[in-house]
Amino acid sequence: MSLHEWYRRRERGLPPRIGDTDMIHRTIFRALRPKMLANDLPRPYRCAQDCGAICNLEFSPDGTMLAAACEYKSIVLFDPLTEKQVCAVDNAHDGSVNCIRFVDNRTFASCSDDTTVALWDSRNLSTKLRTLNGHSGWVKNIEFAKQAGILISSGLDGVVYGWELNNSTEQGCTYQRLLYMPGLMRCRLVPDETRLVLCTTSGYLMLVHDLHLASFAGDLVDFRPNIHRLNLMRKQRTASRKTPAVSHSRKRNRIEFVNDFPPGDDAEMISGLAIHPQGWCALSRNISYDEKTEWSVVHDIQSWSEEEEEDTCSDQENVDTEKDEEPETEQEPYQDADSRNVFVGDAKRQFNGMLSESTWCNSSTTQRNVINNVFPSHSGATCPSLAQAPHLRLPPNGTSVDGDDVPTITISNQKAVWPTDATVARKRASKQVPADGGRLLYYIQESNKVEGYMREACFSPDGRVICSPHDEYGVRLLAFNEHCNEMQYAKQYGSSGSEPEILRELQYKPCHPHVVISSQFSPRFPLLVTGCLLGNIVWNLPVLS
Repeated sequence: MSLHEWYRRRERGLPPRIGDTDMIHRTIFRALRPKMLANDLPRPYRCAQDCGAICNLEFSPDGTMLAAACEYKSIVLFDPLTEKQVCAVDNAHDGSVNCIRFVDNRTFASCSDDTTVALWDSRNLSTKLRTLNGHSGWVKNIEFAKQAGILISSGLDGVVYGWELNNSTEQGCTYQRLLYMPGLMRCRLVPDETRLVLCTTSGYLMLVHDLHLASFAGDLVDFRPNIHRLNLMRKQRTASRKTPAVSHSRKRNRIEFVNDFPPGDDAEMISGLAIHPQGWCALSRNISYDEKTEWSVVHDIQSWSEEEEEDTCSDQENVDTEKDEEPETEQEPYQDADSRNVFVGDAKRQFNGMLSESTWCNSSTTQRNVINNVFPSHSGATCPSLAQAPHLRLPPNGTSVDGDDVPTITISNQKAVWPTDATVARKRASKQVPADGGRLLYYIQESNKVEGYMREACFSPDGRVICSPHDEYGVRLLAFNEHCNEMQYAKQYGSSGSEPEILRELQYKPCHPHVVISSQFSPRFPLLVTGCLLGNIVWNLPVLS
């Protein structure tokens, strides 16, 4: 059924049919077209060539402003309605501006290769509100925890800092060193701020469940990610579970490693990371060990219930016991599938009031970690949060639910124009936890025609579609299935059951004269914005025929 037929049915007052919502979404996303070719854009509609590459694009929470982080130390602001440049801040930093994150509709933070984080007020860009010094390497990513009022920054120095924006000093803001993680690339906060996802150059993700920033540094003061991961790879899971550092029943800051990837993907450097708007999954982009292939992978990041975790752990313990009772034979070392994802508890529960380290660092050392030394690594943009406080409701009438009732949530977003369902069922795609604890859901191999650049994808505001930079000059839109269903329905009714599936390509859009490295959907309008290495920004709007 076409969109015009749906209009006619609606005019006659006929009830909607199953699949109408998916059809509308699929039609609108496939109808996205660049408003004008990048080479034909006049000066006010694009960044000047002297701004350099568009490293990151970020919309304000209300969707009335677009900020672009540029390679040549600049920050450029655009009006999404007129699609014109409003103002530009030259020499905003002493190095390439990597990422921008809005604190509210008017205040935003930026991070740079000059190892600093800066706070800005869009109403007065003549000077910075504050400059936050603490990192000793390139700062590639910043996140804002609104409930705690803490700005989270991560850099190539492997350190994650938490800055209390409401607690200022003469030197800046009070901050705390939350975690040290060798090989850290990106960290992302889920929209409800209950989980933190980190990616590394060692080919694995780390999840922090039940995030509690006030006690984060104290709970993980002695935590060593690389040591715990090596123990898992050496099949010491049973031994490590006996130590106080491991606890599946922890109520805050639980750690889990994720390193299950599709066949043929020997992931090493995970350079891109984006979170689903509802916090259901994480999209990562990695380069294989041989640097010949590039993949986009979707992992489930939802917390398993205590019953599911206990059942999985007890089953694994029984298997380990049976293996111990068998006669000892010569075994070849290998990595067990059961050691892919393991929860790690706190290493030391000593939180003496307000833990604050005197970790001010004025070191001028800069860590130069560049893929193939071709171009500086850039931070991509995450999909903005659309979900407000969830409200539990009963499953819809006529829906059969096996076992216990599955709670669902209602998402309301009155300002958004993107078509969304009135209710979103927040149930897991598979009610049974996989025996190996695998979290891999979807994957797809990316084009390897362009090498040496960090290109990050993003989710649409409704979470149905992924925009992924592809080939030399464009992007492609990916969906969980050919019907453009939401993730939980696509996985539930998939042909392969609980097995990982390949993402489906909705459309490929060549729209730039050079390599696309950043993209972002508007949280308010049906609009997709992309940026490339030459500093061009292309506005993609739906054209319905």
